[in-house]
Amino acid sequence: MHGAFVSAQDYQGAGLAQSGEVADLMKALYAGNDVNNPGTSAGQGFPLRQESLEAQLKNLTYEMDEIKLFKSISKVPASNTVEEFNRLVSYSAGGASTFNQGFFPEGDLPEEQDTTYERITVLIKFIGIVGRVTHVANTIRAAHGSVIALETMNKTMELLRNLENALFFGDSTLIPQQWDGLAKLITAGAPDNVIDLRGGSLTEDALNDMLLRIRDNYGQATDAYFGTGPFADLAKQVYDRQRFGMAPAPGVLGAQITAFQGQNGKINLHDHVFINPGPVPVAAGVGRTDRRPLAPTSTAPTAGAATGSLFVAADIGTYIYRIASGNRYGLSAPVTPASVAVTTGDGVTFTVTDGGQDTSFYEIYRSTLGGAAATAKLMTRVARTGATQVITDLNANIPGTSQGFVLMQNERSFSWAQLLPMTRIPLAAIDTSIRWAQVLYGAVKMYAPARNILVKNIGRAPGSL
Repeated sequence: MHGAFVSAQDYQGAGLAQSGEVADLMKALYAGNDVNNPGTSAGQGFPLRQESLEAQLKNLTYEMDEIKLFKSISKVPASNTVEEFNRLVSYSAGGASTFNQGFFPEGDLPEEQDTTYERITVLIKFIGIVGRVTHVANTIRAAHGSVIALETMNKTMELLRNLENALFFGDSTLIPQQWDGLAKLITAGAPDNVIDLRGGSLTEDALNDMLLRIRDNYGQATDAYFGTGPFADLAKQVYDRQRFGMAPAPGVLGAQITAFQGQNGKINLHDHVFINPGPVPVAAGVGRTDRRPLAPTSTAPTAGAATGSLFVAADIGTYIYRIASGNRYGLSAPVTPASVAVTTGDGVTFTVTDGGQDTSFYEIYRSTLGGAAATAKLMTRVARTGATQVITDLNANIPGTSQGFVLMQNERSFSWAQLLPMTRIPLAAIDTSIRWAQVLYGAVKMYAPARNILVKNIGRAPGSL
């Protein structure tokens, strides 16, 4: 022995004369950096290595900051599943015309005028999600705290995403269980307030005209919501004009655009990750196969002259359509009819037959001009009207574009009628797991559609990534 160390000679003196045995004993014990070591390899320290796992769970999806409209929308209490409100439509039969109203000769009577009222009915709808954690999963020492608490937060975020999206785009004609969102309510209540940019990018000039439209309807715009792409294009328009009183900080290039000042007011600008260009269809479908609709069948599309067509010279060429069936449970796999050649003034028609299993709407996708089927993006959704129906494309909706909203966001314009705030309901134990439902009951009340604007077919600025 030599101090605290043991030599090969010492081992030989102890009877370990075989050189192989000595060589094995002289090998160092390696910690290694393998992940899936079974723990039985000689000379490997994997069984002694403790996992170094960060305490904080890293989130790769959206967070609470992205829930913008629901956090800021005016909320009013609801007390029934059917909510009503009255609107004063006009002070008199003359309406907006005031030139010839009210005057009368001496000794006579002025004309009697009838005020116009109307009552609007709104149906409360119900949105929710179910969470489930096994009893064992709730018993173990989990890496990030209580599994039930973690899953409750995850289910909350999913519910809020669905809620936020439906505030903008909910449509009871497509899914009867949905409330109608802002896009549907503005389109139905004030069709002249649907501004079509026809693939053009968002500009200051367009925003100024939208504020004017709302002002002419006795309103005052307060907020605007656009997808991140159009929002970025709007910001880029001012970078080369140097219209900032001072730089954000020494050495900082550019500035963050948070508001727009127009001739008819100032609005807060919000970019929104849930407002985006239409997606491509999912080849395998979406949702449980036993609940989502089956794939439809379709005739080959045909093109011919059509009244109201928006196909212009720049649109002449060949397109491919794809069609998926949908209901509240999911979407079918898409079908792809044959391609079709389109010219100016055409409409494209095809006959769709329901494949079954409770279809409530169809998603229609269209390729880029001359593009392959893989370039097809969502163009529109169409309510199912029968086992067989004809669908016509007049190019009113351009695939690959997005929508946006310029709003008078207060209780004079619209609100969220809330019958029940987000609530966690424990469910009965039917096995060795813990189940609960998280639900929320409400609907959008649109008081003044003409004081809000829907912008459709928003494209990107040339050269945008």
